Order: sequence, then structure tokens, then C-alpha cells
Amino acid sequence: MALLPIHDFFVLNDSVLHNRFFKPSENEGGIYEVLRVVDGVPLFLEDHLNRFYQSARIAGKIIRFNEIQIENLLKQLILKNKTNEGNVLISCKINLKAFFIPSNYPTPEMVEKGVVCGILKAERDNPNAKVFQTSVRQQANELIAEKGFYEVLLVDQLGKITEGSRSNVFFVKNDLIVTPPGNKVLLGITRQKILELIRNLGLNYTESDVFLSRSGSYNAAFLTGTSPKVLPVHKVEDIVFNPQNHVVRSLMESYNLLITKYISERNPNLIK
Repeated sequence: MALLPIHDFFVLNDSVLHNRFFKPSENEGGIYEVLRVVDGVPLFLEDHLNRFYQSARIAGKIIRFNEIQIENLLKQLILKNKTNEGNVLISCKINLKAFFIPSNYPTPEMVEKGVVCGILKAERDNPNAKVFQTSVRQQANELIAEKGFYEVLLVDQLGKITEGSRSNVFFVKNDLIVTPPGNKVLLGITRQKILELIRNLGLNYTESDVFLSRSGSYNAAFLTGTSPKVLPVHKVEDIVFNPQNHVVRSLMESYNLLITKYISERNPNLIK
């Protein structure tokens, strides 16, 4: 799965080059991160880089650059492209690469009314490592394009919902928040932040199996991820959820405040 950069410049190892020097390559088996740039700030960069190195250890990859070097390269990438907003892909199969990619941010209507998700019977290899797995992603993309879903949820051989193709998923029953166990999913950075917020807010939650056949017993559901942030789900196939659930709305607001705080602490040029 070869990905192409948008904008004019990209990172290759220790250099920022013009895209005319970019050579598309097969990424299958390589590790990667997608982070969001807001107001010129790579959001939760420390967490993304920590997972990047963790994925490298799991996948047996060697990254020849440290966190400070990668952070400086990303700053150069943002400045050279004169772009303060968007998603950046960082990857390593053999070489370190980083570049802006197209994003799929929810519309205001999706945020208000929730999104529709489909179901894909598939499982990731090494779910805790963020590794390019073309087969699962291709199946998900085809289903999303064919049916018009915002996202598809992966269901394993036992009928358990694990995660989205590019997101994590949470369910709400009364005031209890439920998310699939961490050892069965990619440990999303947004998922991590939401669990921290849940604990800080004193909300009830558990990590436990969510069977597709019983998912209709939940009042609400929401996705978390780099692009969707915290996004309510209206339907999973024919199962309907309440996108205005007070627990979901509270977490959406708290997460947006967390983002604002993070950015303001790292971009002194912002007008407060």
C-alpha cells in the first residue's frame, strides 16, 4: 500500500525534501503513526513517539533516530509546508518517512447526530503494534466506500467487537463505560487519553468483551481516534444508539478542553 504526500515537502531520514524526490514504496509490514497537527502543534507527540518505538520493538524494526531528532524534523516539515493543520504520517519500514496525508475529519452534522458504522469480520495480527496490514485496511476501505459508512468495526471469530479499522470503540450502558480489552486492540492515543479522563472524572468503566449479538443492550457508543477525536455513533448496521447520551457528550467536551490545554502550553504564539 503506497501512500503519497500532500503539500510540497516530506521527511526522508534526516532531511526535509521536496516531493519531486518522493518515491512511492510498499509499506506492508512497516510501522507507522498518524498524528494530528493543530495550530502548528503535533498533538500528543510524546505519546505517539512512545508508541512508535514500542511498535518497532514488537515488529523487530530499528529506528535510527531519537525522539528529539524526529520532533525537530516534524517542526521543519510543518514550517516548510506552511501548514498548521492536518494529519501527518510517520513510518518506518527501512527508511524513516513523514509527510502530510489526506484527512477524514467528521462534519459538524456527524458530531451532532452521530455516525453510521458497519461490521467487518477480521482480526489484526499483533494488535498492540501499529503495523501496516494491507488486507484488513483494504477490506475496510472497500466496505466503507461501498456502503457509505464512516467506519467499520472489526469482529473476531468469537463474535466479539474489538476495534474500528482506524479507531477504538467504547459503549455506554446507563453510567457504565465499556471498551474491549487493551490486549486485543491497538492502544490508540485518543483511547489512552479518554481512559485518563474517565478516571479523573470519577466515571465508572471496565475493559471487557463486547459481543456483537449483545451490543443492542447498550444505550450509546462512540469512536476515538486521531481524526474523529471523540465521535458519537448513531448506528452500527441496524443497531441504534443515542448520540446525545450525556456521558458521551461530557467526554467530548472534556477531550476538547484537553486538546486546547495541550496546544496552548506548546504554542506561545496563540492569542489567549
